[in-house]
Amino acid sequence: MDYDDRHRTFLQAVIQSGVILDQDAVVLCVKIFDEKIDISAIAARINDKLERLAMSMKAGICELTGNKYWSVVSTTHEETVKIPTELTQSQKMFLRSIYSEIIGGDGCISSTSCLNLCNSLETKFSMIEADRFLKHLIKQKWLYCKDGNIYMGVRSIIELMPYFRATYQDNFHNCFLCREVVFHGHKCDNCDEMCHYYCLIEYAKNRNIRKCPQCKHNLDISCITGNRYYYILHQ
Repeated sequence: MDYDDRHRTFLQAVIQSGVILDQDAVVLCVKIFDEKIDISAIAARINDKLERLAMSMKAGICELTGNKYWSVVSTTHEETVKIPTELTQSQKMFLRSIYSEIIGGDGCISSTSCLNLCNSLETKFSMIEADRFLKHLIKQKWLYCKDGNIYMGVRSIIELMPYFRATYQDNFHNCFLCREVVFHGHKCDNCDEMCHYYCLIEYAKNRNIRKCPQCKHNLDISCITGNRYYYILHQ
């Protein structure tokens, strides 16, 4: 399929959304193209045009829900491009502090501790401003909130990975199943290797294996078969 105005319309809709759920992208695609087309094929055609602009349409998966999203991102590596440019200096510092706590800790930070970070910033940023901005970050899917904890949002995962790698370097775990970075996931009790919950679900479901692929130790998957992760991904 040749690139035409339908691709431009689809691209504009994704850019305006910031990040779009894969199911919603499929519905949008049907409306624009009058047929069901693989989003990956549409993205590939669009990316042929975006390459000269140092941009790309990419997909990412939310670590908490397993849902797939699409976004248009910069492919350059400069921090000034990667951190949302519309943010104030105080907002950028606050967001960087949240990222540092998530990456340097257990993959999340309590919302209370998150708000308290504003007290350690070099610039003035009140608790009220921090609370309002945090809600904005969650709404825009830069962050994800669940049960009073703040996790890495899917938009950050899609758009900011080059920034994370350049800034935090060796402070990452790679999923032992898909080999991509994992911020919040399941850790093997024996070898401490980590994987995404959604990867673990697919691994256990398709292979019916209950041993860690890395160390062959018995793999405790009660974390997914008995709680929200399993039901969210199979509802």
